[in-house]
Amino acid sequence: MPRLLPLFALVLSLLWAAGLAQAHAVLQSADPADRSVLEAAPARATLGFNEPVAPLAIRLIAPDGSETDLTAAVPGGQVLSLPLPPLGQGTHLLSWRVASDDGHPVAGALVFSVGAESGVAPMSSGNRAVQAAVWAARWAMTAGLVLGIGGAVFAAFTGAPAQRPVAAALQTGLLAAPLYLGLHGLDALGLALPDLLTGAPWAAGWGTSFGPSVALAMLAAALALMALRLPRGALAASLAALALLGIAYAISGHAGAAAPRALTRGLVFAHLAAAVLWIGALAPLALSLRGGTAPLARFSAALPYPVAVLALSGAGLTAVQLGADPAQWPSAYGAILAGKLALLGLILALAVQNRRLTAPVLAGDAPARERLRRGIHAELVLAVLLLALTAGWRFTPPPRALAMAAPAAAPAYAHLHSDTLMADLTLTPGRAGPVTAELFITDGTGQPVDPFAVTLALSLPDRGIERISRTATAIPGTPGLWRVEGLVLPVPGRWSLTLDLRRTRFTLVKLGAEIVIN
Repeated sequence: MPRLLPLFALVLSLLWAAGLAQAHAVLQSADPADRSVLEAAPARATLGFNEPVAPLAIRLIAPDGSETDLTAAVPGGQVLSLPLPPLGQGTHLLSWRVASDDGHPVAGALVFSVGAESGVAPMSSGNRAVQAAVWAARWAMTAGLVLGIGGAVFAAFTGAPAQRPVAAALQTGLLAAPLYLGLHGLDALGLALPDLLTGAPWAAGWGTSFGPSVALAMLAAALALMALRLPRGALAASLAALALLGIAYAISGHAGAAAPRALTRGLVFAHLAAAVLWIGALAPLALSLRGGTAPLARFSAALPYPVAVLALSGAGLTAVQLGADPAQWPSAYGAILAGKLALLGLILALAVQNRRLTAPVLAGDAPARERLRRGIHAELVLAVLLLALTAGWRFTPPPRALAMAAPAAAPAYAHLHSDTLMADLTLTPGRAGPVTAELFITDGTGQPVDPFAVTLALSLPDRGIERISRTATAIPGTPGLWRVEGLVLPVPGRWSLTLDLRRTRFTLVKLGAEIVIN
C-alpha cells in the first residue's frame, strides 16, 4: 500500500488543480415570478441559476393543455432567456429540465397568469420504469468496475489466481457503463424506455458531465482487463486503471461537484479508491484460500490503510453533503446514508471477525480457513448490497443542495381579533420547517397589552395534523410583544391558528384565524 501513495498524491494534485466552483444547479431567479399575475403577456421569460446549465427540455403549457417546445431556441448559460409565443389569457406553466454542472438533470416548473388565474394541465412526476433502469445500470456498472479493478490490483499485488471472476466483473462494468449513459440521457429528457432506441437520449447523456466520466470508466475497465493478461507490468497497469476510475467518479455526480470542488473531488477519489482496494480484493482473496496463504498475509498487512482512508474521506464527504442546516438532514439522501452506515458497520464487524481468523489460517488451521472463506463471502454480499444502496443517490439531491434550493421565504402574517383584544402574528420564515412566531398584542384601541399568559396552537386538518401547541414568552422591554421559538411546521398548507390569551387567572380570550405556509 505505501507504493500507492505517490500515485494518489499525483492524482489528488491534478484534481486540486481543477479549481473551486459552485455545484448542483439551483434556480435563483425567474421572470415572470412564480405564481405572479401579469396585466400583459410577456414576450420573454428568464431563468437565472447559480451556475451555467445546459437546457434539456423546456416547454410551455397553456391553459388549454397545449404545449410549445422552447428547448431548441434556448442557448445554455447561467441565465436562460426564453422567447415566448403569443400568450392568451389564463394560467400558463413553464416546465424546465436542465443539466447541472455535476451532470445530473435538475427540473422544475413555474406558474404565471396573464390577466387572471385559470386551470393548468398537471405535470408528470417522472417515469418510474426509466428511473428503475437507471438505478440498475448504475449499480451494475459500479459493482462491476469496483470488483473488477480492485480484483485486478489485488491479483497483481499478491499473485492470486483470479482472472475469471475479475474478468467477468470487468465485462459487466463495460456493458453496463454505456447503457447507463443512454438511460441517464433518457431520464434527463423525461422520455420513456422505448425512446432509448433513438439518438436523443444518447446525445443528451453524453452532453452532461457523465459523458466523459463514463468514457474514463470504460477506459479504466479495458486497462484492467489488459493487466490480467500482462506477464509484466500488471501492477502498474491495474493501478493506472484504479486512478482513471477514481477520476471518472470524481468529475461527475453530486459529491464531486460540491463546493469547494478542489476538496470534494479529492475526497471522492480517495473514498472510491479505498473502497475498490478493499471490496475488490474480497472475491480473489476467497478464491486464493483454496491454495496458499501468501495473498492473505499481504492483504492482512495492507488492509488498515484503505480502511483508514475510507473512513476519513467518508467523514469529510458526509460533512460536506449534509450541509450546515440540520433541518434538511432528514431527507431521502439522509435515509440512504443511514442505510449505508448500517451496512458498513456490519461489514466492519465481519472484517474484524475475519481478521481474528487470519493468524490461525496462516498457522495451517483448516477449519479456520473454511470459516474465513465463509466470512469473506458474507463481506462480499454485504458490500454489493451497499453499492446497490448508494446507486440510489443518483435520484436524491444531498441536503446541502436542498438548502441551496430553499427559497428565502418572506414572513407569513395573520391578524387575529375580538371585540376587546387584537394580535398580529408573524411567522419567520413563511415556509414549512422551523419557524419563529412573534405576536404583538393590543387592546381595542391599539394600545399594547401584556396578558398573564399566551398560548399559540396551530393545526392542519386537511393533512390530519392535530394541534401543535406552544407557550409564548414575553419580550422584556417591549410591551405587547411575545415570541414562540422552536416551532416546526412540517408541511405547507393553510394552517388554522388558535391564540389563547389569559388576561387574568380567571379570564381567557380565544382568537382564531388562518395562515398560509408555503
